[in-house]
Amino acid sequence: MSPYLVVLAAGVASYACRLSMVALGHRTGTPALLERAAPFVVPVTFAAVAAGGVVAGTGSAAPVASRSVAVAVAVVAVRRTGRTHAAVAAGMPTLWALNALLTGG
Repeated sequence: MSPYLVVLAAGVASYACRLSMVALGHRTGTPALLERAAPFVVPVTFAAVAAGGVVAGTGSAAPVASRSVAVAVAVVAVRRTGRTHAAVAAGMPTLWALNALLTGG
């Protein structure tokens, strides 16, 4: 089987799963447990991605240090503003600046 067909089939299957959840969600409603957990989806997802980035260092201390500091800045920004997008708005520029300073590029 061609790799293109595999990617296409995976994309169609993924889209069908998402579409089915949207279609079923309007008919049955959302369970109370999911309603209570919904506000935490974005922060938990960001934390998982950030933790993966911190752990997946290149062996050098500079990338791990800059990632760790950027995550800390993002956490502080979210705690102070209460908005999840503040994590990206504060964390990413911090990461870029520290990478430029620590790696010289």
